[in-house]
Parts: sequence; structure tokens; C-alpha cells
Amino acid sequence: MKTVTKNVFTREQIRRLVNKHFPGAEITSVRTLKGGTFNTLYQIEGTGGLEKGVVLKTSPIESVGVPNHEKDILRAEIYAYQLLKHVKIPIPKIYVYDFSRKVIPCDYFIMERIKGKSWYELWPGKNPELMRALGRYTARIHSVEYDWFGDINHAFAGRFSTWGKAFTFMVDDVLYEISKQGGKLPYKEIRSAIYSRRELLDTVKTPVLVNFDMWAGNVFLSQKRTSSISAIIDFERSFFGDPLAAFVSALFIYDDVEKETDFIAGYNEVSKRPLILTSGDREKMILYEMLLYLRSYCETQRYNFWMRNIQRLSIQSLILYDLRRLKKLSMKNRRTVSNHKNHIQ
Repeated sequence: MKTVTKNVFTREQIRRLVNKHFPGAEITSVRTLKGGTFNTLYQIEGTGGLEKGVVLKTSPIESVGVPNHEKDILRAEIYAYQLLKHVKIPIPKIYVYDFSRKVIPCDYFIMERIKGKSWYELWPGKNPELMRALGRYTARIHSVEYDWFGDINHAFAGRFSTWGKAFTFMVDDVLYEISKQGGKLPYKEIRSAIYSRRELLDTVKTPVLVNFDMWAGNVFLSQKRTSSISAIIDFERSFFGDPLAAFVSALFIYDDVEKETDFIAGYNEVSKRPLILTSGDREKMILYEMLLYLRSYCETQRYNFWMRNIQRLSIQSLILYDLRRLKKLSMKNRRTVSNHKNHIQ
């Protein structure tokens, strides 16, 4: 989809960039890859190391304004790939990256060409073998622990000692961005829903790597064996936080992780923290879903007028639905606690 964050570089610019890293290489074809609304990807083929094809991924140019949570996220992606380098999951090989913005006015990296097609393109259904494999890989991502909570791209401004502080920072940050855009949302109610659950959020004691964009377009399958995952890509929206947050971003793969027995079986094969959800976990996952929607709402700013407003109306309805879900779940939990106390008496 064409958006203001997408860039267009000439073949000559791409040739100079490629020759910097692949001296003597001859480019025979350059194709802009479709999909995505933020970065721009070019598939490049040729000689001198380009025979199997490579992919050039570029961030928006410096002059394009983006929300805080999207600033420098290509650097966050490289950071995540480095952390996962020795973890047993299929991620693309990164040949080179450059954040100097001297060759082209943006961050970029060159990676191997991914084999197969995305889950979204092939639409394999909930193949048991595939779901178990995804569960195992997700658990391995969550095995990467860190010493602070927060978004990777925020540097020191977004690093916190508790998950409650980190998460409320994320929400406040995106709400501020939305308010600057003139977005119409129930800000007070959203903040109240988050801040009233700070103690619940603080039950998360260990920061782990969370891929907050594990949707069907970022999971690639082998075309010969659609039960085989060939690559997981796009870790740019990753953060260090509650592993439960990963389960709300699996758009077009599953809606409710508790119903995915094969995924849970694969996850529990690997994880030292078995996936068994409590009522408090379910409340937290609704909060994480709200953050996902709020960031999506904020990101509509790069669309044209009609697309932006259609998307915002749709996302707003989802946020309101989540607020209602939180109220119902809280009331149910309070009744359960009250009944338990009465039973003891």
C-alpha cells in the first residue's frame, strides 16, 4: 500500500549502495516488493554474490515524521536479530546493515531472500504440525531474557525496572501522539483502565523478548511443505516485557490462544513457563490488545484521508469493545473473590 513513509530510490542509488557491500557485483533486476505500509523492500538479483537474490530493507527517510514508537525501529529489528542469532528459530541471515544515513537518507539492511511465501498468502489453515512449530518458536523467542522492560527503539528514555512503568509509558506515549493528531478517543477511560491495573502488570518480574508483530504476513512457509516454517521476519516492533503480549499480535493465525491446543503443546514443549492463563492474565492480554489497537490508530496518519478515517472508525470500535470486556472481566473476578470469601466464612 502506498503511504507517505514509503520511499522510492533510483536504480543508480541502489547500485551504489549494493556495490559498497558487494564490490564488483552486477545487478540484473530490482523489484519493489509489495505489502507493508511502513518500510520499503527491494528484491535484487545479479552476479557477484547476488545470484540467489537479496532483499534491501529501507526505513522511511529522515524527513518523514513518524510516531515515537516507530522511530528507528529498523535498528530495533537488527538488535532483535542479534539476540536471536544463536536461538533455534528460522530467521533471515543479515548480510550488512548501515545506520549512518550517508549512502541513502535512511537506515537500511540487506538480508538473504526468504524462501517460500507468507502464511497470509498460502493460508494453510490450522495445520497441527504448523501450529506446534509456531508454538515452539514463540517459546524460544521468549527464552531471551533481559535486564530492563520497554521498547527497544526508545533507548534510555523507555527503559524501566518494572513492567507496569514500561507499559504505562507505552500507552501514555501513543495517546499523546494520537491527541496531537486530533484523534477522538476516550482518553480518560483508557488511562484509568491501564493505571488501575499497575499492580497486576507488575506481577511480571522477568523481561523477555516479545515479537509484537507475529501476524500471518511475517511467518513464511515452505511452498513444498506448508507444514514447515521457513522464516519468521520483522522483529522491528519487539520489546522486552510480558510474553503474553505476543499472543495478541497473531492476526490471521489465531484469535484466542487458549483455544489453540497444538500451539500450546508446542509452546509448553520448550518454555520453562508453561502457558496456563489465569483471570489476571486475560485482563493483561486485553490491555496488550488495546496497545496494539492504539498504535494502529496512531499509524493511520500515513494513509490518505478516506483510508485514515475508515481505519480509525474501525479501530475505535475495537478499543471500545476491549474497554467493555475489561469491565465485565473485572466484575466477574470480583464476584469470584467475594463468593470464595463467603464460602470460607
